[in-house]
Amino acid sequence: MVSQMQFKKSTSLIRQIYYYALDNIPRVPWKCIMFHNAARPKALFIMWLHLLGKLLTADRLNKWGIEVEPKCSLCQSYDETREHLFVQCSYTRAVWNRVLQWLQMQSYQPATWEQHQLWIIKHASGKSQRAQVFKLLSTEIVHAIWIERNMTIFKKLSRNWEAVTKEIVYVSCVRAPPSLHHILQSLVF
Repeated sequence: MVSQMQFKKSTSLIRQIYYYALDNIPRVPWKCIMFHNAARPKALFIMWLHLLGKLLTADRLNKWGIEVEPKCSLCQSYDETREHLFVQCSYTRAVWNRVLQWLQMQSYQPATWEQHQLWIIKHASGKSQRAQVFKLLSTEIVHAIWIERNMTIFKKLSRNWEAVTKEIVYVSCVRAPPSLHHILQSLVF
């Protein structure tokens, strides 16, 4: 077995610099969600921004001095934050509960964004078909919630959570690789 030092000596200078730079960058705990995910590229991009905390929610825009309606456009009950929109909002919870019911998984109601993120990482980790399905669906859910939020704000169009859930399931079934088709087709929506 070749040691890592011998491997690095036998590679190019560019590769050595790359590995040196990687040693100084902390690993993100959510990389399992992003890699080998069959979700649409635009959904992966939204998920990436979401995991980094860079989506422009109302609270972030207001902090920057941009005047926007602070209320959540989906439930109209609480101020819109990342935590509210993706974890605490009744609309989002209904979508998650219906998708989890479809997956024959136990419903889960996290209290904070950190709990929610850890729960997603736990179920999306590994190479199992179940983990692949879960990471695809969780990415499509985040994307669908964000798009529905934007449609409600900018186009004044809103759909009920059942329609959004059906779209998530449909897109996930279409995007799933052939190795996952039998799992998704065995589930009844």
